[in-house]
Amino acid sequence: MLEAAYNLFVKILSLSAMASVLALLILATRFLIKNRLKPTWTYLLWIPLIVRLAVPWTPESAFSIFNLFPLERESALTFNIPSAQPDVGDLPVSGMNIQEVNSTTVAEITGTSKQADRPDSMTLVTPEIYDPFETSNAGRTPMHLLVLIWLSGVVVMISLSVREQLRFTARVRREPEIRSADILWLFETCQREMKVRRPVKLVETKQIAVPTLLGVMRPKLLLPTSMLHRLEANELRHIFLHELAHVKRRDISLNLLTGLLLALHWFNPLLWYAVSQMKRDQEVACDALALKHLASEHHKDYARTLLKLLETLTDPIRVAGAAGISSNKKEMKRRITMITRHKKITAQNTVLGLTVIMVLSGCTLTGAKLSSTSAPEKSVVIPSASQTKDSTAIDPKGTLLAEKNGITVTAKPTAEHALLHEVTVDVHGEVNRTFLWNAGEDETRPPSIEEADLNGDGTKEIFIRITTGTGTGLSMSEIHVLQPVTLEELVVEEPVETLNRRLKSSISHRNNHTYVSAELDGKHLTKVYDYTEGAWGEKIGFGAVVSYELDGDRIVARLAGAASISEFPLEVIVVYGKELTIESVQMYYGSFISPPLSEQDIKSLLEKKLPASGWTFGKKGDQYTINFMDPPNSVGEGLSYIINPLTGTVHDTTSGSPVRSLVNREAIDLWNISNGTEYKKELYKLLQPIFDTEGFEPIDEDWISGFIGDGYLFSNVRQGGREFTIKVDVFTGQWEEIADPYK
Repeated sequence: MLEAAYNLFVKILSLSAMASVLALLILATRFLIKNRLKPTWTYLLWIPLIVRLAVPWTPESAFSIFNLFPLERESALTFNIPSAQPDVGDLPVSGMNIQEVNSTTVAEITGTSKQADRPDSMTLVTPEIYDPFETSNAGRTPMHLLVLIWLSGVVVMISLSVREQLRFTARVRREPEIRSADILWLFETCQREMKVRRPVKLVETKQIAVPTLLGVMRPKLLLPTSMLHRLEANELRHIFLHELAHVKRRDISLNLLTGLLLALHWFNPLLWYAVSQMKRDQEVACDALALKHLASEHHKDYARTLLKLLETLTDPIRVAGAAGISSNKKEMKRRITMITRHKKITAQNTVLGLTVIMVLSGCTLTGAKLSSTSAPEKSVVIPSASQTKDSTAIDPKGTLLAEKNGITVTAKPTAEHALLHEVTVDVHGEVNRTFLWNAGEDETRPPSIEEADLNGDGTKEIFIRITTGTGTGLSMSEIHVLQPVTLEELVVEEPVETLNRRLKSSISHRNNHTYVSAELDGKHLTKVYDYTEGAWGEKIGFGAVVSYELDGDRIVARLAGAASISEFPLEVIVVYGKELTIESVQMYYGSFISPPLSEQDIKSLLEKKLPASGWTFGKKGDQYTINFMDPPNSVGEGLSYIINPLTGTVHDTTSGSPVRSLVNREAIDLWNISNGTEYKKELYKLLQPIFDTEGFEPIDEDWISGFIGDGYLFSNVRQGGREFTIKVDVFTGQWEEIADPYK
């Protein structure tokens, strides 16, 4: 968690620095051009700043101003400080920045003097990765504390903003809508003139002193009661035109986005000042848009309306989801000056505005070009003690990633894309070919090279698996199958698209629970969560979490099905046939350990749940057995149980009745229940969520018709008028329709 926060913090610092440069350029442009740009174009100057803060990725360009101030690369150099520890990190070589240093500098950083004795001043070594959260005996590192301070500031800023928004919304929620036919007619007329088609409610309130627009999805125009009694129709018209200009420009949505970005960059005072100037330009731009719908002889009347509001001017509503017509008195003077000098926008002014915005965007919304002379191409990184001996080979062909049986895989990064590498596969030095693959240079998880007859043509193909990402208990990989003679890459069917098409699923919410139902080739899985919060999808989907392995001459893929960004209720194992297309799929319960369980998996889980002695482990057919010399509850003679590796369910040898789950940590444990009535009652509790999700009704009074013998029970149910029999694993929610075993 902290590691992810650190990476985000480093990116925020980089964006904040680049945005600061852009903000200074915009402020300088406003000062130099002054009145030569119309208010609309002055306001639009700020859009590149919002884009700069919101979009973390930038294309490279020789035109970028950051070729002179390479902030992105310098920030990375600042925080990727080499460690003096001998452990090798997990980051790829391609993730290191390129910088030319002399051997004396290297010696100073690493704490060694060996490099200073070398005759050449340039040293090319393998990278040592610095962990910003590595703690010493002294406690937390400064970077650790900085990240925590930044995160705390973000939380405080967002919390305060949300609290103010909720308070203000609550104050005006029950205020009455305006019913005056004259006012409504005037407002609808202004809407038609401004071509605003979104419905906007007019609300009369005593909670505020100035007209205020509130809301993004369902905007409301809040009008103070005192103002309604003292403003004339033409003055109301001026206010309506100004506030509708906010609606037309979608200023509130922009203000909300700006508020969120400021929360992330709360530590940067220059951005706070820039945003305050942007909002002032926003008000002037709305004035300009309103004036376009007034005859020139009425412009002074519009200014008088603002002066009338100035008499009761209060601090503006400081809520991101609102926009008021008022501003401070100094800014009101600027607005009135603009109104009295208002002229129509000319083609010359439009060209000037477009040119300025394009120049600003072109030089600040792009990144430094790594291949330019300002970015040296020589690579010098700092070695650790362990890496000096076992460093990865680097030559003009690239970095050696893997080697086996005379087959080598080398890679070098491309300037065009941070993830893609030029990967060269060489077979015995006789034939080689270069591909553009996603291949991080990671010594701890190097690519694997295997040879197997995958398509049944009698010749062993080259199977290369590359790890592209890892997470908590997750591994993402890509595979490439090459013909050994020509190194032509064979097409392997993509499992994600196929499973997203074949899996039928639904996710629903009711009674503070989330119900997930999935069906794949006649096999079902049901899971119920006791909460509804979170970014749930409408159905289960498969994304980047895919891992591949070779099982003999067959390719096997494992995929995790996601119901939300944090919940993965199921896993699917895909087996490929000789055509390198998907031959079979099998759905399993998603848990902390990947099914089906191996013998080693089961032994490890049992050792954690059972006493150190008093039981033996064995195998019976395709299932596994536990035999107790003495029963766990000290009642009766020794007992025997069987574990189903497909579900992880422990069941009784004689009856097949389930007693415990090795994979579902939240399931009820029935191990020590000896009373039959109590046992059946607990089984009903396990069945109830499945019945609720699928809409099952038991045909008989007894929900359970019997036990099949491998941990499943079967039940006769009714669904939508149809009666049938299902077999169910109560601990994992896996079930399927079967023929009645008694018939």
